[in-house]
Amino acid sequence: MKKLAAWPILSALVCLLAVQAEAQPLKLGRNQGGTQTLPILAINEKYFQEQGLDVELVMFLGTSDGINALNAGKIDVGLSFGTGSPLTFAAEGAPIVIIAGNLAGGHPIITKPENASKFKSVNDFKGKVVGTPRLYTADVVFRGAVFRAGLKPGADFELIEFRRTIDVLEAVKSGKIDVGIGSSSITAGAIEAGLAIPLWSNDLFAYHPCCRIITTKEVLEKRRPELVKLIRGLLLAEKKFDQDPEAAVKANEEDLKIDENLSRTLTLDPHIQLAVDPNTKGVVTMWDYMKESQYITSDADPKTFIDTSLYKEALDDLKKQQPDDPFWTILEKRFQDWN
Repeated sequence: MKKLAAWPILSALVCLLAVQAEAQPLKLGRNQGGTQTLPILAINEKYFQEQGLDVELVMFLGTSDGINALNAGKIDVGLSFGTGSPLTFAAEGAPIVIIAGNLAGGHPIITKPENASKFKSVNDFKGKVVGTPRLYTADVVFRGAVFRAGLKPGADFELIEFRRTIDVLEAVKSGKIDVGIGSSSITAGAIEAGLAIPLWSNDLFAYHPCCRIITTKEVLEKRRPELVKLIRGLLLAEKKFDQDPEAAVKANEEDLKIDENLSRTLTLDPHIQLAVDPNTKGVVTMWDYMKESQYITSDADPKTFIDTSLYKEALDDLKKQQPDDPFWTILEKRFQDWN
């Protein structure tokens, strides 16, 4: 009897080993401290594993380092390298392709508490000393907003550029600048430092895209099935977040090694909007902002840097698997509206 009882266990073990043996490795690059709720949630819930993927997260200290690693073939996908940087590399000829989204909005504009009431709209930057992290998504959003408001750096306000958003945070704390254009990676630091967040990047450009999921043309050609599986896993994570946000709070708490209260603040803040949709229209607007700010001079069509077919395939797959689930119908409508 004992031998017979062992057969189901042995059979399950063989099946598990078979699945593991067939799992396709995929290296995903991410930024230190950046918001990666959906990928982390997908890992915690084993969605990637269920899709037959063996994902490895590779940490980078900056977007340029991550994109250079992607171009060099050291990673397969970039999760959180913004929107501005990938578009800049693509405009200069790098074989970058946007295949999905990760985060929209969610970048804080920070100042000391006593100055918070001075910043209610884009026009309130006039006459101030502003710090911005050059070429970060929040920087592109800020420059596009002030350009369209008719404000010019150097004439209407003083602009100091920084290489990293942590440097912006320190400049606000020391009083070197009046207000800083931040990124999601410094939100926790700003809160812990007692700084105020009177505005968010969303207030300057509603639901602007950030942290596009990017790959290269070579990886797309050779590993399309794995990339579709990746997007399916992310979409399942988006559904999980929609229906059980506390699971994401726990996932971020463990990943970022922060306490539960801070994780809840960062994960559930309504300004941090999570969506896997590529958002072609939003990316094109970001491209226009970059041209207006003279970050890029390329006459290329930004839509040539975006491939929405993988997202559509992944979404269609999930709708076929769960035809009665209204969540996928909502995402279908959003895809039509945004792309």
